[in-house]
Amino acid sequence: MKKTVLRVCVFAVLAAAAFLPAACATTGVTKADMDDARNLAKRFVDSINRKDLDGTMACIWNSPQMLLVQFGTVVWGYDGFRSGMSQTFAQNDAVKIIVTDISYMPVGNMIMAVGTATVDLQPKGGGAPVHVVERWTDLEKKIDGRWVYVLDHTTPVPK
Repeated sequence: MKKTVLRVCVFAVLAAAAFLPAACATTGVTKADMDDARNLAKRFVDSINRKDLDGTMACIWNSPQMLLVQFGTVVWGYDGFRSGMSQTFAQNDAVKIIVTDISYMPVGNMIMAVGTATVDLQPKGGGAPVHVVERWTDLEKKIDGRWVYVLDHTTPVPK
């Protein structure tokens, strides 16, 4: 099962990469767009740290085509992302994300961001705290006048 999911993830990344040269032929991304992308990241992290589901989801593309790949699990769509975040918030007394580095790159009329973050969870009921360092890549696009995540991919960094 894990090999199948990994193959699906690799295939999805390779399929997306096949379209990147055409997307990169011209860039419609301005300095203001790059500033908006930085603001999107701040709003997203701040909302998660407050366990604010509506604030978190305001940063996500409301489409069944939104893609999340989290530690090998593929989740399609806004509703799937919302369900996962809702569960995470419900199962934990505290959720804390700290982004330790981030780089942005225009890709056509979108922005790709790559970074590292630490995620700390305090499960309800006094469970053992969870600490994960992850590398992530996301793709952001301006849709209906606002920047949102259209793809989010996270991978844990081995200890």
